[in-house]
Amino acid sequence: MSHLPPSAPVIFSPSVARAAASAAKDWSFVDSWLLSKYAPLQLKVPGFERNPDTLKALLALAAANEAADDSRQQIADLESATLAKLNENPEDRPPSHSPSTTSTSASASKTYQEAKQALLSAISSSLTSTGKESLTSLSQLSQTLSLPPSQAEPLHLASSLLSLSTELNDLEQAKQRLDLLSSHIARATAPIEKLLVQLRRDPGYSPAAGLAKENLEVQRRIKMLATQSLPQLREKVANLASVVAASGNDGEVGGEMVKVEQVRREQGAYLELLRQRHEVDAQVRAFQGLPPDTEQARRELEALREELISLTSRRDEVFEGLVEGGLSPEKETGGRGMA
Repeated sequence: MSHLPPSAPVIFSPSVARAAASAAKDWSFVDSWLLSKYAPLQLKVPGFERNPDTLKALLALAAANEAADDSRQQIADLESATLAKLNENPEDRPPSHSPSTTSTSASASKTYQEAKQALLSAISSSLTSTGKESLTSLSQLSQTLSLPPSQAEPLHLASSLLSLSTELNDLEQAKQRLDLLSSHIARATAPIEKLLVQLRRDPGYSPAAGLAKENLEVQRRIKMLATQSLPQLREKVANLASVVAASGNDGEVGGEMVKVEQVRREQGAYLELLRQRHEVDAQVRAFQGLPPDTEQARRELEALREELISLTSRRDEVFEGLVEGGLSPEKETGGRGMA
C-alpha cells in the first residue's frame, strides 16, 4: 500500500484490499513503462503524485503509446514487405504450373496491389503540402539521376547530386579552357588566313596560263631523251667500263704518278726561272736612265765615275779637316766655294 499516505489508517476490508492490490499492480506497470521509455534518466513518479487521477492518466497514456507503437510497427512491416516485393525480380521466382498455385498467386498479387494502393493513398492523403513537394522533388531527382527505387534515399540522392555538381563544375572549367585555347588559335591563324587571301587574290602568285602546256612539253622532251639519248649514253658507259677493265688499275695509277712528277719538275723549273728574272731585273734597274747608245752610255758612265771620285776625295778632305780641328765643315765649304 505504498500509494496511500503514511498517516492513513490500515483498512482490513476485502474490497479495499483488492482495489489496493489492483492499484499497486497498475503502478508497477506504469513504473516499468516509464523506466523502459526513460531508462537513461531513471524517472519515477514522485510520492506526492501517486494518486488515482495520475494513475488513470498514465495508464491511458501507456495504452495510447502501445497502440501507436503497434500501428507504427505494422506500417513498418508492411513497408518492408512492400519494398522487398518491389525489389524482387520476377525472373527469380520459381515457376508454378498448378492451377491452385496460379490462383493463389493471382489472389496474392491482387491483395498486394490493393494493399499497395491503399498504402499509397493513405500516405498521399496524410502528407502536408510541404511533404508532397518534398516527395515530388525526391522522385524527380531520382528519375533525373536514373537511380533505382532501392537507392532513392535522401543520403544517396545528395551524394549523387554532389557528384553530378562536381562533374558539371569540371566540365565547365574544361569548356572555359577550350574556349580560351580556341581564341588563342583564332588569333594566331588570323594573320595566316589574311595572307592566304592576299596570295589568292594577287595575280603574281597564280600559275601562268600556259603552264600546263609547258609541263606537257617538258614531259614529252624527257620521254624523248629517255628513249633516244639514254641508250647511247648507256652504251658509252659500258664501253668505258670495258676499256678500264682491260687496261687495269695499276697502269692507270702509274701513268698518273708520272704526270704528277713531271708537273712538279716543271713547277720547280718555273720557280727557278722566276727567281733569276728577279735578279736580272735588279741588275738592270741599276742602269735605268742610261741612253740606248753604247758609246754615249759609256761616256756618261765615265763622267759619273769621275764625279764619284771627286766627291770621294772631297769627303776625305773634309773629314781630315774635322779631325785636325783647323777647319769647320762650313769654312771648308765656303773657302772652296770662293776658290
